[in-house]
Amino acid sequence: MKDNCIIVDLDDTLISTHFRQYRCISDYVIQTGNAFIDFDTYFEIRRSNHFTNTRLLESLHIKMDRQHFNAWYLANIESEKYLALDTLIVDKQLLAAVVQKEFKLVLLSLRNDHQNSRQQIRNLGIEPFFTEAIFIHHDQHANPKTDRLKELQGSYNIMAFCGDAVSDYEAAKVLNINFVQVKTSLYRLPDLEHAVQFNTINQYFLTIL
Repeated sequence: MKDNCIIVDLDDTLISTHFRQYRCISDYVIQTGNAFIDFDTYFEIRRSNHFTNTRLLESLHIKMDRQHFNAWYLANIESEKYLALDTLIVDKQLLAAVVQKEFKLVLLSLRNDHQNSRQQIRNLGIEPFFTEAIFIHHDQHANPKTDRLKELQGSYNIMAFCGDAVSDYEAAKVLNINFVQVKTSLYRLPDLEHAVQFNTINQYFLTIL
């Protein structure tokens, strides 16, 4: 008999990455000799307009070599320096309570630097709550979470997949997995059809305890 399992995304589901992204792009802009906006302005522009960081810079008329910026950003955003800026959204006591209810928790995250990512969840004190912590590389042409979710269906009775992004929702939808949409994304997204919505992951966990 398969164990009941809840699969959770990491970035902007369990932890907030907003300030990390801001500092990374801000440091780049300042290094090029330009001034940059404050965090609150950055957050509101990205949240309201669904801008990527590149599109944000273009909207602010900051001249840059797009290819150089993208390469620099990817090389730095998952470094220890910037990962240290992330903060917990999830309440660790709730994670413990979910595990005590005999749910298996599996972390499924798109990250390129798996070593730094694993060290980050250790530093945040959440690694012990997960039966598995899975980090997979980004893919611009496909949703890599779909294949991994399908594999996990063979091992667990998946009760829900919890995430903040449309790509998470689409992966769950393809496999007929219940999707829990949390509203802690950097983007202001509409309620996704065939998903249940919560302001934070903590609110969802309280409903199953």
